[in-house]
Amino acid sequence: MKKFLSITTFLAICTGTPAIASTWDSICSKCHGIIAPSKDVLIKKFKTKEALVEAAKNSAKHKKMPFDNVKAFEKAAKELFSREVSVKSVQEDFRSFFTPLPSFPPIPKNNSLTPEKVKLGKMLYYDPRLSRSQLISCNTCHNLSIGGDDNQKTSIGHGWQAGPRNAPTTINSGFLKVQFWDGRALTLEEQAAGPLQAHVEMNATPKLIVERLKRIPEYVELFKKAFPGEKDPVTFENVTKAIAAFERTLNTPNSPFNRYLLGDDNALTSEQKEGMKLFVKYGCIACHNGPVLSDGQFHEFKWNKDLGRYNVTKNPKDKYKFRTPQLLNVAITAPYFHDGSVNSLEAAIKIMAKKELGKELSNIEAKKIKAFLESMTGEVPLEARVLPELPEKN
Repeated sequence: MKKFLSITTFLAICTGTPAIASTWDSICSKCHGIIAPSKDVLIKKFKTKEALVEAAKNSAKHKKMPFDNVKAFEKAAKELFSREVSVKSVQEDFRSFFTPLPSFPPIPKNNSLTPEKVKLGKMLYYDPRLSRSQLISCNTCHNLSIGGDDNQKTSIGHGWQAGPRNAPTTINSGFLKVQFWDGRALTLEEQAAGPLQAHVEMNATPKLIVERLKRIPEYVELFKKAFPGEKDPVTFENVTKAIAAFERTLNTPNSPFNRYLLGDDNALTSEQKEGMKLFVKYGCIACHNGPVLSDGQFHEFKWNKDLGRYNVTKNPKDKYKFRTPQLLNVAITAPYFHDGSVNSLEAAIKIMAKKELGKELSNIEAKKIKAFLESMTGEVPLEARVLPELPEKN
């Protein structure tokens, strides 16, 4: 699948006719290239713009295409066949392979995003009292000042225990289809519940957390405001909902890459644009697609003895499969892979190209792709990074 996509995307880029496509992109491309002949096919078939326009009128006459589009088609035909009009650069065509990051991810119906809930969730995210030792918070392993992770091979949790896998970033995590390397959580709410209880992480229990929070009057009031109408709002479920709500605000839509996708041609350097071309050409986009450059699927990556997805499903077909990691902010979330064994982004790029795509990248190619990935670094909202004043016990 990846090799097939690599070939087809490369052909699509290299054989595309370099012409201004303002009219074509806005009107004609809605049908042509999908259910009607592409512009390449049309140019090869018709030798002049007049012949193309005449064919369009004939198709409209027989109701094979909307009559209202004929005028636009005349303009598009002139663009396609004119030698005087400036051409559209091939580089700009790469925008169509990527999806801009929206300001917010999808919000579930059972956990609305409100200012009161986000405020509470932020405090809980930073509060170490949610851990058994009262020393570890969510921010300990997912530090919002350094990329939403801890830049460690694997995180250190309760009793100085080392976790089995590298901590993924919480930044832009609301856009992921599944959570954790093995996808054992489907939602951010489920994800938030995991580390709170994991014995190698925060090692708490729902009962312990609720008891502690209920002993803090300010928290009780905050829960009432965040979950109005509930008789007893201080629950473990609401703890995870509040944390998840806060995490859905940790988005970075103002990266150079996203600005480029939204029309700022100067947001990327020439080297980054060359890296983008290689990223598409070699098929990286087969798995790294969508708003966070992750398809949310599980792919085999046999790197060590970790069986990955198999530990969740017990399906032999899932052995050594891991969820495609997102690439937004990847330049500041080293080390890489599920075991955090690779410190260099260039090295990680070359390893993935060889193991997943069967491609030996040169140092120059890896450097260009790295530059492209660096354009995906954005800033977490300042409000989220400012440490909250946590409530004191009565």
